[in-house]
Amino acid sequence: MSSKKSCIVEFDGAAKGNPGPAGAGAVLRSEDGRVICRLSEGVGNATNNVAEYRGMLLGVKHAMSEGYERISVQGDSQLVTNQVEGHWRTRSENLQPLCSEVQGLRNNFDSFEARHVPRDYNRDANDLANMGVHLKDGEVRVYKDY
Repeated sequence: MSSKKSCIVEFDGAAKGNPGPAGAGAVLRSEDGRVICRLSEGVGNATNNVAEYRGMLLGVKHAMSEGYERISVQGDSQLVTNQVEGHWRTRSENLQPLCSEVQGLRNNFDSFEARHVPRDYNRDANDLANMGVHLKDGEVRVYKDY
């Protein structure tokens, strides 16, 4: 068993319209699946892909601030997970700085992987992203479960 602090980061983004009012959501889980905390963030007027990236950033930054060293990041956006892993090019000028920010943050972890999961496995993060639609741009709500 590794002594390094590990977690799973689930993320999602939502935009009502596209672009439109948007929100981001993230869930941090222990390796056994227990919820550590839930987060929602208002994204302002944005596309769903920008909201997805903001969801990933929300979770990754929170994991970093909590001292996690090994993270597995998962979401239902093939675009975001494949761009972050370097499998797909980031062509959109709106997404390039967000992808670069995530790629820069990954160096703060001993282990970082991003992978796509089916939408059915991402419901908690989706619910949090939809809650974020109603928050001001940059406003973050943290819900801790202990």
